[in-house]
Amino acid sequence: MIKEPITRRLRRPRNIFYGWWIAIIAASVDSLKHGTFNKGFTSYIIPLKAELGIGVAAISFAEMLGRMEGGLQGPLMGWATDRFGPRFILMFGGLTSGLGFILLSFTQNYLYFICVFVGLLSLGFRAGYNNATMPALNQWFRRHRGLAMGVAGMGTAIGGTFIAPLMGFLVLSAGWRPAALISGVVILVVVIPLSLLIRRDPESMGLRPDGDPIPEAEINIAAVLAGEGEDAGADRHGAAILHAGEPDFTAVEAMKTPTYWMLVLAVGMRNVVHSGTQFLLVPLVVWFLMGSGRTEGNAQPIAVAFVGVMSFSLLLMTPFVGWLGDRWSKQRISSACMIGGALSLLVLVNGAGHMWQVVAFVVLAAFSETANPLAWAIMGDFFGRRSYATLRGWQHLPDQFMSMSTPVWMGLIFDHTGSFKWALIPLVIIYCLAAIFYWLIPNPRTPARVRAYRAQGLGTEP
Repeated sequence: MIKEPITRRLRRPRNIFYGWWIAIIAASVDSLKHGTFNKGFTSYIIPLKAELGIGVAAISFAEMLGRMEGGLQGPLMGWATDRFGPRFILMFGGLTSGLGFILLSFTQNYLYFICVFVGLLSLGFRAGYNNATMPALNQWFRRHRGLAMGVAGMGTAIGGTFIAPLMGFLVLSAGWRPAALISGVVILVVVIPLSLLIRRDPESMGLRPDGDPIPEAEINIAAVLAGEGEDAGADRHGAAILHAGEPDFTAVEAMKTPTYWMLVLAVGMRNVVHSGTQFLLVPLVVWFLMGSGRTEGNAQPIAVAFVGVMSFSLLLMTPFVGWLGDRWSKQRISSACMIGGALSLLVLVNGAGHMWQVVAFVVLAAFSETANPLAWAIMGDFFGRRSYATLRGWQHLPDQFMSMSTPVWMGLIFDHTGSFKWALIPLVIIYCLAAIFYWLIPNPRTPARVRAYRAQGLGTEP
């Protein structure tokens, strides 16, 4: 049987590039993650506090342990994503987090809550979801990486705009137990089937990043590698990356650069603020609204609604900022986002409770959140595709340890003073420091190995 010529089999597809379907899947599963957990769980805090007879700091302690767990598991899950592919990791995350929500609905005491929150919910959400989909998108896109990750980042906004308020009002009307049970069932039914549609990289489907046509020289190398066994095939991505002119860092090479650690610190400082303000978003807004004389009962539905307003603002901004990042400096745009975040918290410091201040807070906070997908695009732009998931995994270790205590000390300040004012001021300073670090991130020096390849004419576009 005569095989079809490789140049015909690898031609540019005429239909929609499959990478965009992966971006849509990423947005879909991330919407569930953020709608039920990242932005949705904040609605559980006040009823849990009342039913279990504990303080805000005690509930935040579970989040701290979850972030500690996320940091420790980060390198392992990053390696596993590079080794086994994002499909397996996403499926694991969906199964674990879905079961976690179902079991959460049976909570009777604080110890049980801690075990389920840390052992299943936090494990699943921090192991899978965008830790699987972002590495996949980094493989599938190069020129449109910022836009693709921006599209995936819209899941954060969609989940917060529609799912989180729905869960919040379900908590208020039916109770937090039915809300948790419904969340778990929906996650199992949606995330696991969608994970089956994820593909590791475009080469696995005879394609190239962004759907570009494959140059003849690259096709010839692929054809040679295809006949040299599995080990050669494992290096095929390295050859393709060099021909595309992309950066090609191993994990060790990347972690020896100041660029990697500057990015880790910038993202880590952003997440120091994010971890506290997002987990305690409803209590934070309730406290602020009570400054104008509202009761906690009257302020809570308004706060839940503003979770949706923030996320709708993020929905509008994220794809535009991602598109902008493909054309301008992603680092400079991220720095501007951090300044927006600092301003958002300054708006709340006086505790006056005016509605216009809440609107300004959520819009500016949403702008600061658009830096999240940009950060993962920056890492791909700097270090390429070879060890992306591993690099993200190691980034999680310092990131989670930096940010894990924020909800706890914010909760302690509130439990002892009845105010978040003195928690907001240091967070403003941290946002400003993050802006400086983003601005100063240098371009990494190309590894000697890659420079040697390019000196032989192997690392340029034909």
